[in-house]
Amino acid sequence: MPSKKELIKFWLDMSEDDRITAKTLLETKRYSASLFFTHIFLEKILKVLVVEKTGNPAPHTHDLLNLANTAEIALVDD
Repeated sequence: MPSKKELIKFWLDMSEDDRITAKTLLETKRYSASLFFTHIFLEKILKVLVVEKTGNPAPHTHDLLNLANTAEIALVDD
């Protein structure tokens, strides 16, 4: 199993590519595609936080709320 540091690096490296893609799509007014890649970017950042908090690999999910809860991020209704 990869170390905590390796898992964090993996998710951060993957998220950077998605962030760049989302930004490029937004600049070219491809809003739906940009939103999709923004979701994927946020998912991977949340997975970094899950790994940091738990020390375990992130779960196989696209559910941002589930990931935020697993990372123990306090969310507000606003």
